Amino acid sequence: MVRPTRLRPLVFAATAFLVMVVTGLASQAPRPGPQQPARDTPAQRPNASDAPTGLIAGRILAADTGRPVKGARVNVTASELPGGRAVLTDDLGLFRLGELPAGRYALSVSKAGFVQLSYGQRRPLQAGTPLELADGQEIKDIEFRLPRGSVIAGHVYDETGDPMAGILVRVLRYQYQQGERRLTPAGTAQTNDLGQYRVWGLMPGDYYVDAQSRINLPLGGRGGGRGGPGGAGAIAGAIGALAGSNVAALFGPNDESQKAYAPTFFPGVTSVAEAQPIALGLSQQSLDIDFSLQLVPVAQISGQVTNPDGSATSSGNVNLTTEAMAAGRGNQLGSNYGGRINGDGTFSISNVPPGRYILRARGTDAQWPRFGSLPISVAGVDIPDVSVILAQGATIIGTVSFPPTQTPLPDLSQVRISSVSIDPGLINSQARIEKDNSFKIVAVATGAHLIRPSGQLRGWSLKSVVLDGRDITDTPIDVRSGQEISRVSITFTDAVSEITGTLTTERGVPVPDYTVLAFSTDSSYWRAQSRHIATARPDQNGKFRIRNLPAGSYYLATVDPSQPGEWFEPAYLEEHRLGATTITIGEGETKTQDFKIRLQ
Repeated sequence: MVRPTRLRPLVFAATAFLVMVVTGLASQAPRPGPQQPARDTPAQRPNASDAPTGLIAGRILAADTGRPVKGARVNVTASELPGGRAVLTDDLGLFRLGELPAGRYALSVSKAGFVQLSYGQRRPLQAGTPLELADGQEIKDIEFRLPRGSVIAGHVYDETGDPMAGILVRVLRYQYQQGERRLTPAGTAQTNDLGQYRVWGLMPGDYYVDAQSRINLPLGGRGGGRGGPGGAGAIAGAIGALAGSNVAALFGPNDESQKAYAPTFFPGVTSVAEAQPIALGLSQQSLDIDFSLQLVPVAQISGQVTNPDGSATSSGNVNLTTEAMAAGRGNQLGSNYGGRINGDGTFSISNVPPGRYILRARGTDAQWPRFGSLPISVAGVDIPDVSVILAQGATIIGTVSFPPTQTPLPDLSQVRISSVSIDPGLINSQARIEKDNSFKIVAVATGAHLIRPSGQLRGWSLKSVVLDGRDITDTPIDVRSGQEISRVSITFTDAVSEITGTLTTERGVPVPDYTVLAFSTDSSYWRAQSRHIATARPDQNGKFRIRNLPAGSYYLATVDPSQPGEWFEPAYLEEHRLGATTITIGEGETKTQDFKIRLQ
């Protein structure tokens, strides 16, 4: 008997989502209330030569009124249906997706002003339950009850309490992306002449709000040139006409200090670490999220970018990344501080608030991009004459191989070999596979990289990446400027491993609500983007399937994660290791593991 393991209790917002949404999905779990969708299978199996005749149909209702939702977009995707398929609901809220081939489908519904839902979804951002559709099968009477989206609204003021117009306001939430927890935008708005903003259509959850001025010149007129015709007053008038902001706060006649409005988080702080989260329940409105932009001392960073031979770089760009983000310790969203490199190699970045940054430069006036970086601390004082010397990127050269087999080879023109940077601030580089199965990745920035294939492999998966006889498949390699890394050998395999099984109650009733988590017994693989961590949601029949795990020993656990992707956190895996089932799987091997779930 297995009790699904949990990391922590659900927050109120997620609980509300569970109560209101799940009871509205007539196609959901085997718990009291929701019912399984009708599985109306046809009397005869269609011939292979016939067009597919599978069907998924149902209706969409508003959760608050029970009325049909017209014009909702219903979308299905499956590997057997390239590009997916979508329809809009009719006047009665009905939808019908016919001529579907057999496959494992993801079904989702969306409409502006409502919360987007996936079939079987029990909490915000959670993956839905797959629908297994047999040849010619018809799954009817699926019912979604779409909740209205939640709302965050309020006012943005300046430091004197006057409303600020034309201010960009963003509502942010933490999500796992590529295995790392990052702050990501969930909605945006712009303040009106009263300083009001409103962001709607939000899911339940914890949110952060930040605001930033679109046009933000500091006191003294920097940004429009120093000592230009008309002085600060002329600039103030022009900016006031464009931005509608309180220009008097920016251009005081007797204040010569350099200040500007910094990106500010609710309730009026410049750091996300000090920001106050706003907890939203289902269809809840928080209408009094008012705060003032912070006027802070700012600096101008200027200098020149040069090529390795000492000549001026004539094109490219520079940008500032917070030191914490560059180290992968966070994602403090704010203004993008950066700009272009001029033809004489000079650059200038204005209105930079205090903080510790990494200045990165990328030159594009050679055949391949060149890179340079240096740390900079800003404390409200201009930093002139900064010199950034670019260096050549590295080159990674190798070959790919496919063993003899009956499986058709993939179209290599649709496959790329990439150097995937561990540093979230760097851009990945990639290369085509040539006709002789060789590849050459150029302009690889300095840092740690994994080598990964991407594209349509169709029945093949990565087996190994070997450098000079050393297996580096799951080990980042340190790349240095100008380095050439050759003799990389990438091997693919069509011997795909698979773990299958079912989640049922003691009485054999399917339990599609939980997630099956497989993770390596070797904790060195417990990291973001690891190939040794995988999850699967059971379909409506309680059946799950996990494919493409590398050969090895794994823990298997049934879990109910609060956030998709949190299973990449070592603490989460350590907690779920206790009580997990251990399974060993070889290359191309299929194992079966069933779970009996005791529902609480």
